[in-house]
Amino acid sequence: MSRHSTAHHFLQGLIDLGIDYIFANLGTDHVSLIEALAEWDREGRKHPEVILCPHEVVAVHMAAGYALATGRAQAVFVHVDAGTANACMAIQNLFRYRLPVMLFAGRAPFTLHGELTGSRDTYVHFVQDPFDIASIVRPYVKWEYSLPSGVVVKEALARAHAFAESDPPGPVYMMLPRETLAEEWDDAAMPAYPPARYGSVQAGGIEPERVERIADALMAAENPIALTAYLGRKAQAVAVLERLAQLCGIRVAEFNSIDLNISQASPCFAGFDPSALLEQADLGLLLDSDVPFVPQYARRADAIKWIQIDVDPLKADFPMWGFPTDMRIQGDCATILYQVCEAIEARADDAWRRRVAARIASWS
Repeated sequence: MSRHSTAHHFLQGLIDLGIDYIFANLGTDHVSLIEALAEWDREGRKHPEVILCPHEVVAVHMAAGYALATGRAQAVFVHVDAGTANACMAIQNLFRYRLPVMLFAGRAPFTLHGELTGSRDTYVHFVQDPFDIASIVRPYVKWEYSLPSGVVVKEALARAHAFAESDPPGPVYMMLPRETLAEEWDDAAMPAYPPARYGSVQAGGIEPERVERIADALMAAENPIALTAYLGRKAQAVAVLERLAQLCGIRVAEFNSIDLNISQASPCFAGFDPSALLEQADLGLLLDSDVPFVPQYARRADAIKWIQIDVDPLKADFPMWGFPTDMRIQGDCATILYQVCEAIEARADDAWRRRVAARIASWS
């Protein structure tokens, strides 16, 4: 029966998840992974491409760029507590930008006297072993775990990946003790955990009753506005927002935007400061926005009816948020706005369309 190290099965787990890249700043804790990579190279086996990075912030932000372009989480390897600390600021960026990444930190050996393969054999193994490494990044990750045994490595990877890519997406963190990576396991004890069966959960649409309520509000509004920051994370959402904005005569502002949410050539694009829009609006859509405006500078906001559609409407990781909404909906903006467009198209008459066209013409 064939046996391989946990590090070997870890790499196979990354392959099973479709991971393309490992962005790495390596240390003594990665010995087994380096050996497994070298063995795979000798055998001509394909593994995720390793990109060596001079600093952990570089590694995490390279993974962020890949996630921003593709929506897919990649692997980042860092060295124990020191690498985790260096990566922390970048992880905070990804957490707030809602970008998935799988951050893996080696962990100092837990055996001191050579009891196991990978035991402590150098000075840093003593001084880089704090009580709670995960506390460094805990406020900025969706899930954390210290791998207790190589026998669960593929299952743990599948769970990490599912958390990273589930809505709202974000970073996850796993610690890999050196002895655990060096363990050997029979290949037969390492079944795959494919994403098709153990994968992420995505937000979707809503039931017809709430679609009709949103359509009613938009068709009755005289000065509707929409505020967004990261709706454009999904490319299809940009087109559907443009369609809805022109259909209903909605002015769209991006406040602290992360993505392109609507074309700046659109007659509905209203810039990056929503302050002027708030003065006349009677209905506002909050679409995938963590901070749509600053409340103390928006005294008239309470006079506006607000409909919030967001992948995370409660902002669960914000201790305080402070934006009241009349309809608060958790879901996928692209799907829900498409549903609303279809409902409005089905009942819009010529008189209403002329009124909307006049409103849009008045902006120029």
